[in-house]
Amino acid sequence: MSYVTDMTNDLMSDQAKQQPLQLRINEPLHFVGIGGVGMSGLAKILLEAGYAVSGSDVSDNAYIQSLRTLGAVIHIGHQAENVPPNAVLIVSSSINRQNPEIAQALDRHQSIYHRSELLREILQGPTIGHQSPIGITGTHGKTTITGMTGLALKAANLDPSIIVGGKMPHLHTNAVWGVSKKYAVAELDESDGTILQYQPALSVVANLELDHADHYTNGLQGVMDTFRTYLNALKPGSKVFYNVTCPNTKLLLAENPAHVEAILVAPDEVFTGKESQPTYWLKNARHYGRGCYQGYMYRNAKLLGELSMSVPGKHNLLNALFAAAVGDQLGGDFDALAQSLNQFTGMGRRFEKVGTLNKALLIDDYAHHPSEVLVTLKAARESLHGSGGRVIAIFQPHRYTRLQALWDEFMTCFGDADLLYLTDVYAAHETEIPGITSSVLAEKVTRPKAHYVPQTPGFSELRAVLQKEIQPGDLVISMGAGNITQLLRNWEA
Repeated sequence: MSYVTDMTNDLMSDQAKQQPLQLRINEPLHFVGIGGVGMSGLAKILLEAGYAVSGSDVSDNAYIQSLRTLGAVIHIGHQAENVPPNAVLIVSSSINRQNPEIAQALDRHQSIYHRSELLREILQGPTIGHQSPIGITGTHGKTTITGMTGLALKAANLDPSIIVGGKMPHLHTNAVWGVSKKYAVAELDESDGTILQYQPALSVVANLELDHADHYTNGLQGVMDTFRTYLNALKPGSKVFYNVTCPNTKLLLAENPAHVEAILVAPDEVFTGKESQPTYWLKNARHYGRGCYQGYMYRNAKLLGELSMSVPGKHNLLNALFAAAVGDQLGGDFDALAQSLNQFTGMGRRFEKVGTLNKALLIDDYAHHPSEVLVTLKAARESLHGSGGRVIAIFQPHRYTRLQALWDEFMTCFGDADLLYLTDVYAAHETEIPGITSSVLAEKVTRPKAHYVPQTPGFSELRAVLQKEIQPGDLVISMGAGNITQLLRNWEA
């Protein structure tokens, strides 16, 4: 019996006995909400593999335009007549049975599957699956590690398929089809439990903390239990890369299933050399300018070479270590892996340079968890490298449940900013929780002094405040998983 989300289960209440998804080349697929970064990537993979794809979304965007050039038939607006009568429907967690296309499919008894089930088929299914799927998991850094790993494996001529929840600027896309079907690297989402769909041959567990409190209502215990279930369900001979400097992944390592090979990864010199497991680690990891880091990479006691990053933050050196370790396990040439990682320019919305204003640099970042905010602002501080410029941070909390669950951590994670502006919570369909607001948080933040600025159409009030404040040499960074990404883009004062 395949795992499905509650949302998908609701959609299929009268189709409870439908079989697990199995792709057939002569059976078209229709994506409801095809324009999102995750859904569009899956659609692109299918188009490049020769499948007929249609879909719909509420508005046009670059992902949709790209899919059209590959042959997809895409409608703007959700209408019952958009649904081909013989199509299998693919949906995301944001789609419900009130959608007219879903209602049409239910009336016709057409099969409806959550997008995670399609990803499972692409990774490991009998028709389109890959010999050695690679799953990138963890609370933070999945998108970046997936992008890095995909780029590194391509550079090593391993022809991977790549499916990632963000745009890879170096490849100008969010998905790549590897025609050999040998390796596929994909970001596996734990936010709604659908990670339990997958059994990759190689898994990266980069870190674990409480997040997605809307789903994990029993806190960190729920996250840990989900990963325990995931690890125990892996096939014999699978390999798991554990970050041994993260307390929660160390707990999982201590319980590593006997049928799974554990590979230990650390950004520092923490190993004795006597470990029975393979180890990957860095020696002399150091900051070398503009916030970027480099260090010497070892496999056990063997020096493989130097990793040197072009994206800021020590956390990105650890991300690259995971990518290089995966590539090394697959037999990739280290020099090719290291060169590609040095050329990695970052993922979309991950410390992304979006412009300048008053001779200040404008950066947009997806950071929406306190740990992500902490390392992102540290990277921003280091990238100024003593220039005298200030870090001006603008943060939009994402979801009331997350802000409530991590309230204490949010009060203390902004210390590397010189100025902090908080705007209203991006609800993401959640109901407001009394007392859990940006204005209250602004009063509680310990450092720096926080200023609450209400959100207005087009962020007009926030832009007016910033316009008066920004000075030459400043680094201005917007952070959050909501529409804050629109604040600094295409801003001409």
